[in-house]
Amino acid sequence: MKKLVTIVLLIFSLSALAQEKTPVTEADYTNSSVDMADVMRSEGKIYVLVGIIVIIFAGIIVYLVHTDRKISKLEKNLPS
Repeated sequence: MKKLVTIVLLIFSLSALAQEKTPVTEADYTNSSVDMADVMRSEGKIYVLVGIIVIIFAGIIVYLVHTDRKISKLEKNLPS
């Protein structure tokens, strides 16, 4: 039953469209400004975003180091 549900959901997800295609124009190639980044930088929100990304990556690194230490301790306790 689980396999059937998984297959149905996989087929459904493959047929779903995330977004519609929009044509690429010449203006898209010559555009060198990122309006969203400029607005965020001018309002000081870019630093909040960078801080959140740093916190997430630091949490991932702490989790990996903690897990590695636990695994090393378990490996030492195993009989050889």
